[in-house]
Amino acid sequence: MKCPCGKQLRVPAPKGTSPAGAASPAARPTAPARRPQPAASPLGADAGLFDELTETDLGPVAVAPQPGLKPVASSGGGHNPYASSLHEASDTSPASTDNFASQNKRFLNYFLDQVFIQIFAFGIGLVVGVVMIAVNGPESTPEQQATVGLLSSFIALAFIAFYYVGMEAIFGVTLAKLITGTRVVSVDGGKAGFGKVFGRTLARMIPFEPFSYLFGDNRVGWHDTLSGTRVIDIRKS
Repeated sequence: MKCPCGKQLRVPAPKGTSPAGAASPAARPTAPARRPQPAASPLGADAGLFDELTETDLGPVAVAPQPGLKPVASSGGGHNPYASSLHEASDTSPASTDNFASQNKRFLNYFLDQVFIQIFAFGIGLVVGVVMIAVNGPESTPEQQATVGLLSSFIALAFIAFYYVGMEAIFGVTLAKLITGTRVVSVDGGKAGFGKVFGRTLARMIPFEPFSYLFGDNRVGWHDTLSGTRVIDIRKS
């Protein structure tokens, strides 16, 4: 408003109204309230990740039984909630000493095995000799005789290896064990693998090994102990 004297006068605005050009307080944007940040963990992890966990969340989870599985028996001590409550059923169990073959059967096995080996060795030597005579004639030189002896020894060793390693690894028995009703098994009662049977056969070459039945448990020999195998009487099972 202009005064008659020429000065510009300001008329006060009525109550409840805002001056011209002034922004209304309600029109000012309000900043969103900040969410409180969780305290930092001493290990560098966000402590808020575990705020919602309770003792119920950390408890063991019950698992429904399944066919072919059986619960693990408790071995004493505190219960481990994170241990599996089930395990696969196994058909193998440690060989019971009650099923070990007797000393008499072990001796009979040894005797019969040696008889069979000698019979087959004689037959192999006879066949090799006949073949060499057919090839070289009845007269042979010392070199040819040495060749026949070397060849016969090689074939005999190969047969012995097959007789013990092959038959026991595949069938679990030799001809003698088949007659006496005994079988070679692993020390845990399962089938003896090729490695154990091979070690068992090598241990037979230890001097005086057959006399090992006279010491300690007379039903277990050195080649049994060193190879982790046992001979059981299947007629007792």
